[in-house]
Amino acid sequence: MTPGNSSDNRRARTAGYELYIMRHGIAADRGTAGYEDDAKRPLTPEGKKKMREITAGLARVGFDLDWIVTSPLVRAAETAEIVADGLAGRVPRDFCDALRPGGSAEALLTFLAKQPSRRRVLVVGHEPDLSELAARLVGAGRNAHLGFKKGGCCLITFHEFPPKSAGQLGWWLTPRLMRKMA
Repeated sequence: MTPGNSSDNRRARTAGYELYIMRHGIAADRGTAGYEDDAKRPLTPEGKKKMREITAGLARVGFDLDWIVTSPLVRAAETAEIVADGLAGRVPRDFCDALRPGGSAEALLTFLAKQPSRRRVLVVGHEPDLSELAARLVGAGRNAHLGFKKGGCCLITFHEFPPKSAGQLGWWLTPRLMRKMA
């Protein structure tokens, strides 16, 4: 399923809850002078440009959110800000420590469940945690190898949230494909 296919979009909307999972954009390399603290590494100028293009591609096909939840690390927060700024309307944003590297999937799901009226949610975080989260949520297990490229995004839909059973993978898009959709 691709985000541009209207019948697929209608089917996803009937699921009740849409969870979009996105890896942060291209950031300064580890150990770069001035950014020795991993939590403070920002997006590079190229990373910001590509995230704006990714957002434009998603916006072009009707990407619409009720809430953005992000890791508090600078590169993820900057990614979330670019996405929010590129979408029509004002999207509320919050930080969640469970999206930090090594964070707990259970803690993230508990955090998200506290806002039951927000049914189209984007979470922005880090690898390998996001691929493990996505695999778990679709019932694929830890060995699924669902790696996110920087700026990559997927949609998992659920009939109820918090989920009591596996969700359905709606789509999995590479950054390059989302930029081409712009």
